[in-house]
Amino acid sequence: MYDVAIVGGGIAGISAAVYARRSNLHFVFIEALNLGGQLASISRIENYPGFIAVSGRDFMQALRSQVEHLKIPLLHKKAIGIEKNDNLLTVVLEDERMTVKAVILATGAAPQKLGIEGEGRFEGRGISYCAVCDGFFFKNKVVGVVGGGNTALEEALYLAGISAQVYLIHRRDQFRAFPSLAEAVAKTANITVLLDSVVQAYQGGDTLESIVIKNVQSGSTRSLRLNGLFVAAGYLPNTAFLPPFIQRDEKGFIVTDEQGMTSCRGVFACGDCRKRGVRQLITAASEGAVAALGAYQYLHPASGSGRQVQSP
Repeated sequence: MYDVAIVGGGIAGISAAVYARRSNLHFVFIEALNLGGQLASISRIENYPGFIAVSGRDFMQALRSQVEHLKIPLLHKKAIGIEKNDNLLTVVLEDERMTVKAVILATGAAPQKLGIEGEGRFEGRGISYCAVCDGFFFKNKVVGVVGGGNTALEEALYLAGISAQVYLIHRRDQFRAFPSLAEAVAKTANITVLLDSVVQAYQGGDTLESIVIKNVQSGSTRSLRLNGLFVAAGYLPNTAFLPPFIQRDEKGFIVTDEQGMTSCRGVFACGDCRKRGVRQLITAASEGAVAALGAYQYLHPASGSGRQVQSP
């Protein structure tokens, strides 16, 4: 029986796995897809201590190398449920059940869709959720970006270096992003900002050809011709598979205490699936460490707060 099952292979899960290894916990690391999570979609990281600048892919490879160096056991399977039985927990996988003493959830979040009719039809045919992944296909073309947070402005700036024209569409009268990003957008000649605006409809044949946008103040609408639309309207946590005894907020983000413990004893959460105010790589990494150390203390209550057993 494992001490801990870590579910999710983004930076939070990797950090938890590193600290679980250093704490000499007997654990399994579960990730259905590839390690690194959303790092592959980040073009440039400039705010992580120790790096002046690094691409998301290079940073992801460094994390993978660390996992390999530490010989962390990785199980490529999908978790579809969590069950509890007295003081033990069961992680339900697609083809097996795994009984463990504790679980660390690091399942991340997925891009939120606008929910407009035709969105599914144009996905991959003009609508994208990742500028780094798909921006190349819109070289010297006209694109739009929907959103007003850091991600949306970063996407717009990235696309401005590829596309002829970028429309940045936000439903409020001001951005929620860092001021430095807003200033950079304002200084970029081929970015046009459309505030107080929402996308109301998609138009096109085999591919997206235009969108209808509505001004939320005046109620007026107009058609905007473009070749591609990048949706950066936030994220929804990958927590739908969790049972009701793990408390979540109205959006599905997991509620925890300062050690990452959820409403179910023995279940911890970290990273983008957790309810928190700041969503950055550095905070996800720190939360992974906190959750792993919290799990260690839960399993070894006599060890004292913050004590850590070093790996051999």
